[in-house]
Amino acid sequence: MDARTEEITDKQRIRELQNHYSYSIDFGKYDNLDVMFTPNATYNFVTGSTNNIKTLKRTIRDALSPLTTSQHTNGNQWAEIEGDLAKAGCYFTVHMYKEGLADGEHFEMGGRYDDELVRTADGWRFSKRTITILWSDGNPKVRWQD
Repeated sequence: MDARTEEITDKQRIRELQNHYSYSIDFGKYDNLDVMFTPNATYNFVTGSTNNIKTLKRTIRDALSPLTTSQHTNGNQWAEIEGDLAKAGCYFTVHMYKEGLADGEHFEMGGRYDDELVRTADGWRFSKRTITILWSDGNPKVRWQD
């Protein structure tokens, strides 16, 4: 495979990893995260950070499982690849819905994922993922419990 074709293929695989992450957390398939992250990956949340996959999965599960549903949508994905390392990211919008809240059942946030990845024998894996929230709208009680 020539260098340009390899770069295009790598960028597509990174986009697929980013999208598979969103699909997995929206559908409660948290064990999928085990093969998306390196064992000692750093994850910077809105509420803190971790470098442990068990804590990562628990934090995401605790945030999303109280919701009736969530939908993460990624866009404007980018990647800069240097050998077996990459810096990548994408913008996201997440819609969150929690049935039965008096002040409104919908909350949404938009932001950016900034990723560092490493190529492994099994493909690209996140070694670091940082979430930056850029805006929000709706009833924050949908997401942020009292």
